[in-house]
Amino acid sequence: MKLFLSSTTISDGLIAPFIALVGKELKDISFALIENAADPYGENAGFVLENRATLQLLGMRLELIDLNQYQNKTNELKERLSNFDVIWFGGGNTYYLRWIMKVTGFDTIVKELLGTGIIYGGGSAGAVVTGNTLRHFDLVDDPKSSPEIMYLGLGLTDLVIIPHWGTEKIQEKLHEIQSLFTNDNIETIQISDNQAVIVNDERWTVLP
Repeated sequence: MKLFLSSTTISDGLIAPFIALVGKELKDISFALIENAADPYGENAGFVLENRATLQLLGMRLELIDLNQYQNKTNELKERLSNFDVIWFGGGNTYYLRWIMKVTGFDTIVKELLGTGIIYGGGSAGAVVTGNTLRHFDLVDDPKSSPEIMYLGLGLTDLVIIPHWGTEKIQEKLHEIQSLFTNDNIETIQISDNQAVIVNDERWTVLP
């Protein structure tokens, strides 16, 4: 199983490790970009366009996938996503993202997809949701933005990713989240907006 988990997208310093993980040149990488985590923000999600532009400039064969078109259509979603090298979930509201993963059935097919060699990539909420639990992130994301509140993550890794570490605006809340997980005896990794956690089977690395 291969994961590429960041706070935002793929910054300049992370391009080489990303290429190494995928095993293809950028121009040959088929990349599914899923931005639904930002649905609750509507037109106020300017970061979505910024992150999309950053990814588009890399020159990959990028396609936007809207999960709203696949609610209760798990088989269709599986067939659609099976054609990509990378499935990337952008940032937004972690709880809403987890909900839409449920109603599309993505949470039931993700491990099978990754078992074929497809890479899961995610920024911010897309990274957080890969852990076993979403608890405590209600300090930065409003669970009520989701039609259903779920605290169970995808369980792709035992680690809980805390993104945006060092961001002054939310650093106090991030420290509180870290403290709560420490009290729960749950291992976390904190990454800044220029870092990523790369998981390659049983090996994981924080870069740079």
